[in-house]
Amino acid sequence: MRKYAAVILSSRDFGEFDRMYFLYTRESGVLKAIGKGVRKQTAKLAGHLEPVTLSEVYVARSKGIGQITGAITLENFENLKNDFEKIREILKIFQFFIKNFAEEEKDEKTFDLLYEFLRYFGNLANKKYQITILVESFWWKLFDLLGNRPETMKCLKCDARFEEAGRKFFSAVGGGIICGKCFQNETGLTEMTNNQIKLLRVFLANSFEKILKVKAKEAELRELGRIREEFKKYNF
Repeated sequence: MRKYAAVILSSRDFGEFDRMYFLYTRESGVLKAIGKGVRKQTAKLAGHLEPVTLSEVYVARSKGIGQITGAITLENFENLKNDFEKIREILKIFQFFIKNFAEEEKDEKTFDLLYEFLRYFGNLANKKYQITILVESFWWKLFDLLGNRPETMKCLKCDARFEEAGRKFFSAVGGGIICGKCFQNETGLTEMTNNQIKLLRVFLANSFEKILKVKAKEAELRELGRIREEFKKYNF
């Protein structure tokens, strides 16, 4: 039997009374395990295994999928679970983990990033701007940790460092920004403002605490979100 610090990502019914759980653990990355009898009315384990919960989970395994033998809630993130807008964004992130992460590949930095994000997200006042900037910064930080850091300091094509003057374009396929001199023969580009480029650099270089103090226009954040979705599509 092994103990895990686990963020509960999702669950699905399995058999008559059981559930299969998808966990993101500090010790082993993504992990699947069965909770026996958790759908029975008398089951006490299910309350510690709700999605968007940080729990200490005990898993026994000899062959195949492990069985959860015990769990203790460490953080319930109640503020998140009662906020539809926040929970919608979190479930998108959790689905990305389930879809794109190989099972049992340990990555403590990614676990710590996810846990830190959930803590900050849960403590946010219900302000649209803060929700947007925190979610956006999390995604770009995650891409960076997964080895897909976008190039924001110099042109992908000519290596020239960017100046304030001149047009700049984001290439989702290339994974970074192209200057106004090199974009003519490229496809699938999105023009970026200097402020959007600065925001992206801030996201990649700073803590959530500092990022939440940054001011930006809602329109620029929304456009960064569209750029991020294109980047994700081509890189994951």
